[in-house]
Amino acid sequence: MNNNGIFYAAAAFLGIMASLQSLPMLMIIFGLYLIFLIKNKKYRFVHMTVIICLFFALFIRTEMELANNKSNLTGKEQRFELFFHEIGKIDGDRLTIRVLDRKRSETLVVKYRIQSEKEKHILTQELTPGMVCYVEGQLKEPSVSTNENAFDYKNYLKQNHIYWILEPEQLSLNTCSKNSTLLTALRKIRAEGIRYLQSNFPEETVPLAAALLFGTSDLLSSDTMDHYRDLGLVHLLAISGLHIAIIVAIVNYLLLRIGITREKSLLLIIICLPIYCILTGASPSVNRSVLMTMLILIGKRWGRNNHFNPLDVISLTFLLYLLVSPFAIFNIGFQLSFLVTFTLLISSVYILQRYEHSVSLLLSTSLLSMVVTAPLLLYFFFEFSIITLLVNLLYIPLFNFILLPYVLFGFVLHLLFGSLVNPLLIPLNSLISFTSQVTEKISSLPWNTIILGRPALPLLFLYVWGLFLFFVLWEKEVSLKRQFLLFLLPCFLFFGQFVVTNYSSYGEVTFLDVGQGDSIYIRLPYGKGNYLIDTGGNRPFEKEPWQVRDGFEVGEDTVVPFLKSKGVTTIDKLILTHGDTDHAGGAKAVMKELQVHELVLPDVKEKSELEAELIQTALRKNTAVRYAHDGDSWQAGENHFYILSPTKKSTMSANNGSLVLYTVLGDISWLFTGDLEKEGEARLIEKYPQLSVDVLKVGHHGSKSSTTETFLDHITPKIAVISVGEQNSFRHPHRDVIERLEKRKIIIVRTDLNGAITYTFKKEAGTFSVHHP
Repeated sequence: MNNNGIFYAAAAFLGIMASLQSLPMLMIIFGLYLIFLIKNKKYRFVHMTVIICLFFALFIRTEMELANNKSNLTGKEQRFELFFHEIGKIDGDRLTIRVLDRKRSETLVVKYRIQSEKEKHILTQELTPGMVCYVEGQLKEPSVSTNENAFDYKNYLKQNHIYWILEPEQLSLNTCSKNSTLLTALRKIRAEGIRYLQSNFPEETVPLAAALLFGTSDLLSSDTMDHYRDLGLVHLLAISGLHIAIIVAIVNYLLLRIGITREKSLLLIIICLPIYCILTGASPSVNRSVLMTMLILIGKRWGRNNHFNPLDVISLTFLLYLLVSPFAIFNIGFQLSFLVTFTLLISSVYILQRYEHSVSLLLSTSLLSMVVTAPLLLYFFFEFSIITLLVNLLYIPLFNFILLPYVLFGFVLHLLFGSLVNPLLIPLNSLISFTSQVTEKISSLPWNTIILGRPALPLLFLYVWGLFLFFVLWEKEVSLKRQFLLFLLPCFLFFGQFVVTNYSSYGEVTFLDVGQGDSIYIRLPYGKGNYLIDTGGNRPFEKEPWQVRDGFEVGEDTVVPFLKSKGVTTIDKLILTHGDTDHAGGAKAVMKELQVHELVLPDVKEKSELEAELIQTALRKNTAVRYAHDGDSWQAGENHFYILSPTKKSTMSANNGSLVLYTVLGDISWLFTGDLEKEGEARLIEKYPQLSVDVLKVGHHGSKSSTTETFLDHITPKIAVISVGEQNSFRHPHRDVIERLEKRKIIIVRTDLNGAITYTFKKEAGTFSVHHP
């Protein structure tokens, strides 16, 4: 292809996007692309024919994929013959695994609640790929995104041709038989390898060793993953091209040393690479790396010039990958892997060849990778690391040239010689423990990540053109002064997004869907203030140690990502109406991930254990703590906020001692009531006889003991917002409350039915919208 492969890959990409997006718009873009190739690249008839054929081939292939992307199940089926073809993940008392329903030839996600510690041990040791089990259970639809910018699990599974979640009543291995294929046999070897690590390696070493050897991050704790993600080092925990290149070099050297010829060595490696791909999990980055390596080795073994051009190799890999699986284009791992590799290969010809010193070369490579991936990371994760430029200098050599060979040889030697190798694992364990401690310390440093939020589509296009200009200018030989100015270009783009996001003329009030709880985000126009009223939270349940999951937490997994998606880095006031877990449980995560200027709590005589803990956290972080009561207020720009309840040093119950807030936003009045019940409502009526509101946040999630007829007649709201969990065990909102609201023709919006509820306003006008489940 002689470096022209990238233009063929671009045609394939446009063909896929023409199917997934607007066909007329993509046809226009493709037409302009053809004109560019004819005028600038001087492509002739043969080349243009291939380009056009690739475009329509990938378009048709994607159309076929879309047409077949539907379920064969109705959702009423209850009996299943399940083929376990991969390794399951056991987290506490929950098993999650993808299986094939052999009767309908459809992949399902099984989520099974393990009944006992003994059953957990049995499933951990005996459930392996290749087993066929007969189970009974209920099918459920995957959850959808109910908050703006949230991860859509249902859409993610659909992109992987999965449409149902199966919850078995029981998962007894007595009903199972073995029916292995070559593929499942290899996956079983992978599972046994991971178990061997767990049984024979030091506990601190196992998670990282499993990631480096078998490409699984399931054993890494969420805190560890967060630390590496904060530093932009997650790529080191995945199997990458450099990772595979090192292993291929080691194996090739050993084969040559034992007398195998170069030709036979290359042939053996080519044959073994697909096996290695399966053993390491066959993730998009692994698939890309293996396929590229195979093509390069094939070029060396049988190519005319004994090699293929790397840029053509990755282009061919891109084409083949998408021809087999067009929906891989949605996978963030696929996008990052190919984007970084394309960038580095192109830059190696035009930019990186100037840098001969290893440090300057590594810094330049890290800068290129950081800049090119930043828009994608902002879109999916709303932040990116800037400290990665420096930590890569340490971590890339450490992982690829020390930890990876050490873990690899340690594992092989332990397989051969057993416990005799244990003394060699002690330094490895110490090194990994030290690395983890250093990573945690560095990740806790302030300002190591930039939070800008999700860029809008026009801003994404601006990023594309701006970064393209950045690379073009960098390619040219310019003076040191101009190089410095050049590197300010990405900073200018990021600063532009910061200004657009944080100083918008629009404000918003969003009632987040946090299940059975409350969390309300208020953003004032022109960056005048960011307020968070309550944070939701998981209700605590007593569990034995084996049942504890490293799983979902409302504050960390719902509230914080939403705030980051809005570009929020600081909360001016974190207002907790009272200390119940469903209102304040997520505050720990908010205070950990974001800067909170002031923690506002109700001025009550007795504080809950959670409130006391949050106060201590605030003091450690130098966050001001304010105990608010009726009569307190503050002003931000033209906006005034008034505390109506509780009384000073209140002795009322936790619910009736809720902090009640009144304000006017977008020319309509709001009343946020926490879990206020009828006693507290009666007090408001008595103290504020002229109180009238447009929007009422219904107290206590619509409990029967709240939102009395007298209270509604007094404040006369036009809209009632109920923050409540879907199919909650309390059966909120109560039917009586709904009837009271409907009787008065009050518009009702609910987070369980409507998802997140947002009011976007500017000056004296605003609009309500909902994020439909």
